Amino acid sequence: MIARANTLCAIAALLSFSAALSFAENWPRFRGENGTGVSASHGLPVEVGPKKNLVWKIASPKGTSSPIIVDGQLYFSSYEGKQRTLHCLDPATGKTLWTRSVTKIRDENATPPNGPATPTPVCDGKHVFVLYPDAGVVCYTTAGEEKWKLDLKPFRSMHGIGSSLVTVDDLVIVVADQLAESYMAAFNAETGKQIWKSDRLDGVTGGYSTPSIYQAADGSKRLVVSGPLEVVGYDPATGKRLWWINGVTNAPICVPIVWHDRVFVCEALGEPIPFSLMASADKNKDGKISLEEVKSNVPMTRLVERIDKGWGNHTGVIGPAEWDKAWATMLNKGGLVALQLGGTGDVTKTNIRWTYGKGMPSISSPVIYDDLIYVVRDGGILTTFEAASGKLVKQARLQGHGRQYYASPIAADGKIFLIDTEGGLSVVKAGRDWTTLATSELGEACWATPAISDGRLYVRTDKAIYCFGI
Repeated sequence: MIARANTLCAIAALLSFSAALSFAENWPRFRGENGTGVSASHGLPVEVGPKKNLVWKIASPKGTSSPIIVDGQLYFSSYEGKQRTLHCLDPATGKTLWTRSVTKIRDENATPPNGPATPTPVCDGKHVFVLYPDAGVVCYTTAGEEKWKLDLKPFRSMHGIGSSLVTVDDLVIVVADQLAESYMAAFNAETGKQIWKSDRLDGVTGGYSTPSIYQAADGSKRLVVSGPLEVVGYDPATGKRLWWINGVTNAPICVPIVWHDRVFVCEALGEPIPFSLMASADKNKDGKISLEEVKSNVPMTRLVERIDKGWGNHTGVIGPAEWDKAWATMLNKGGLVALQLGGTGDVTKTNIRWTYGKGMPSISSPVIYDDLIYVVRDGGILTTFEAASGKLVKQARLQGHGRQYYASPIAADGKIFLIDTEGGLSVVKAGRDWTTLATSELGEACWATPAISDGRLYVRTDKAIYCFGI
């Protein structure tokens, strides 16, 4: 009888443990499930800070990638000297479970805060994949065993590679929207073998957005990618372009947000850029800019090359006419745009549902929560729209914080969490008449988007990773 009771208790404990695992919430890629920035967690704290609801804090090496959490393991990437490192922590305690490092193989340019560890890792439950622009793509098992490493050819980006990896079925996807030879490629998750590669448009200044996934009417999975000058739907099995929409993007950073049968893209409207801004580069004062004059500045060299080849006469010299032609391709394009998913070929004339142009951010992505879109821009201006209609619901300044925003807002438990570049964290009560519930100062620069899992908020600053919970 005692043995039977012990057996029953053991079975109950196992069932309880299995149930706990099954309800563990994953945040497997940049901005969580499919990049939406929304979590089903409950019980998140309202007040957070260095001394408020802090569960643990650990020092973080350099890097701006965001944390991800899958099956009870937290991952983030960093760099130091020539080393590029993936860290695996216990999200409950902050204890390091393992670290794995590779050595950079070349130099890659990046405009701060971009750097060698900007792309966020992605985990499919069996593997964790990380992209270091100067070291390639590396695949590890979740136990930390290196399975494969892939060197990608040198990039031709202006500001550095910012797009994060995503997975779909048994593929890992790389997007490289650059100033030349832009592409998207898929690699087998088990072996690293390239399955397909698709050419993409080269923008005036490139693109930095991470793809999302949607389900087509026939149940098949599709990729939606926001890039320079167009938003494109792809078949992830083959890389084939299925549909595209022109003129609603320029140099996007925002993740395309899938909502029902629509996708939302967001960036600041393109504005005229006067050639006079290049005056300091015109060393011989001839009213033109040559590659020789900017050769010590990699981003400017690549910009001059791009404009010369795309809108100039291929002489290695550009003037006001070529400059204006290039930037005219971006004029008044962008804003917050609702697009219908699907179709065949060019659906620009049929699939744009609504647009809103004024006051959109250049870097942070929106979040859609309970059918409202929340968008934050520099200065701490938070704006909400009805997702279905585009109607502006409310616009106001966040209490206490009016600085830059690189990190994207995230949502859970009836709250919106926002953090600015100086570590000012705002917690907002979600709703049509949203209100600021609490603000706090971490006192450290923050470029990474926080993560949420199982009632806890994870924030990475330039110095530490914080775990907040009740």
